[in-house]
Amino acid sequence: MWSSAAVAVPLDVVVAGAGPAGLSAAAACAAAGLSTALVAPAVRPWPATYCLWADELDAAAGPLGLDPAAARTTMAARYSPTVVRTASGGERELTRGYARLRNDAVHAALLDRFTAAGGRLVTGRVRGLLDDDGGEVAVLADGTRLAARTVLDARGGGPATAQQRAWGEVVAGPVPDLVPPDGALFMDWTALAAPGAPPAFLYGLPLDDGTVLLEATSLAARPPLPLADLRERLAALLTAHGLRPAGGAERVAIPLDAAPRPAGPGTPLGAAAGLVHPATGYSVAASLRLGPRVAAALAAGRDPRPVVRAARPRATAALLGLGLEVLLPMDAAATDAFFGAFFTLPEQEWAPYLDGGSPPSAVAGTMARVFGALSPAQRARLLRGVAGGTAARLVAGLRRARAAASGR
Repeated sequence: MWSSAAVAVPLDVVVAGAGPAGLSAAAACAAAGLSTALVAPAVRPWPATYCLWADELDAAAGPLGLDPAAARTTMAARYSPTVVRTASGGERELTRGYARLRNDAVHAALLDRFTAAGGRLVTGRVRGLLDDDGGEVAVLADGTRLAARTVLDARGGGPATAQQRAWGEVVAGPVPDLVPPDGALFMDWTALAAPGAPPAFLYGLPLDDGTVLLEATSLAARPPLPLADLRERLAALLTAHGLRPAGGAERVAIPLDAAPRPAGPGTPLGAAAGLVHPATGYSVAASLRLGPRVAAALAAGRDPRPVVRAARPRATAALLGLGLEVLLPMDAAATDAFFGAFFTLPEQEWAPYLDGGSPPSAVAGTMARVFGALSPAQRARLLRGVAGGTAARLVAGLRRARAAASGR
C-alpha cells in the first residue's frame, strides 16, 4: 500500500473510491495495461449485502476477469426458488435465479487482478478534482495531487429526496414459514402489513453460516421512512414467529433520485453516474458491467464519458424516474396490487424494467403491460394517487408504448 505522498509520476488513470464500481473499474484498467492508481481511505471487503440476478453475474464475470466457475460457486450464493408474495396475487416462484455476492471472495479476486497488473493502492481521500493541461488531477485531503490522463470518480452518489430504507436482522435458520429453504424471499408484501402503515415488504436470504437475513424494507418513500419504524415492524414480526436476532443489525439507506454528478473534471462511475435504479435501489450489476467497458475505451484512447452515459440511456432514465414517482404516493394496498400485477408478467416482459440499461422501448413496454394487468379500479386508483403532471406523462408514455408495440 502506497502512502499518498509516494505518488509523484503522472498516471493513465486515477480511480477515486474502492466500492464495487471503483474496484472493478480499477482492476479492468490495470489489466488493460493502463498505469492505474486506486485511492481510498481503506481497501477492505465491502460491508453491505450486494445482490443481483444470477444471469447478470454470469454475464459480468468474464469481462471482470473472474473465473466463471468460481463466479458460480465460491464468489456468490445462488438461490432457488426466488419467491414473491402479495395479498392480491398469492405466492409466485420466479424462474429467474437470484444471487448474493460473497464480498470477501469477489473483493479479493478484483484486488488480486488489480495488483497483479501493476495497479497502485493509495491511502487517502479525494476531496476535489481539477482539469490540468489536457489531463485531470485528483486532490487528496492532505494536499497531495495525483495527475492522470483520466480520473474515474466512484465516490458515491449525491443527496436525494427519496430513499429506499431497510432494517435487517440475522436470525437462526432455517425459517421455512418465511424464507424458502435454499431460496430467496425477494418480496413479501403480506408479512409486515398493518392498517394505515406505509408500504413495506419483508426480504429474506439464507446466509452461508446457516443463519437467515430478514429485512423490513421501504421500497421508496419521500421523505424516507424512519429506520425506527422499520425496526419496530421487523421486531414485531420476529416476536410473532418466536425468532430472536442472532447478529448485528443491517441498516440500509439508498438515495433513489440523486442526479448524476454534474459535468466537470473526472468521469463518474456507479452511484455518482446515476446508476442506482430509481425504482428498485439496485446498482451493483450496472456498476460491475461498466468498469470493463470504461477500461476498453481508455485503452483505445477514447473518451470514457459516452460509455458511461450509454450505460443508462437518457430516455430510460426518464421512464424509470417516472416509475419512481408512480410508486411514491401508493398506499400499502395499491403497492401490493401493483407488484401482484407486475410479477404476473412473463420474465422476459418484467426483467427489462429492473435493468437500468434496457432500451426505453422495453421499459415502456413493461410499464404498459403492468398497467394493463391491473384491474380497472386499480388503474383508476393508481392515476388518482399520482400528481396531475406525472399522471399525464404516465398516460402519454403508456399510449406511446402501446403504439410502438402494435407497430403504429
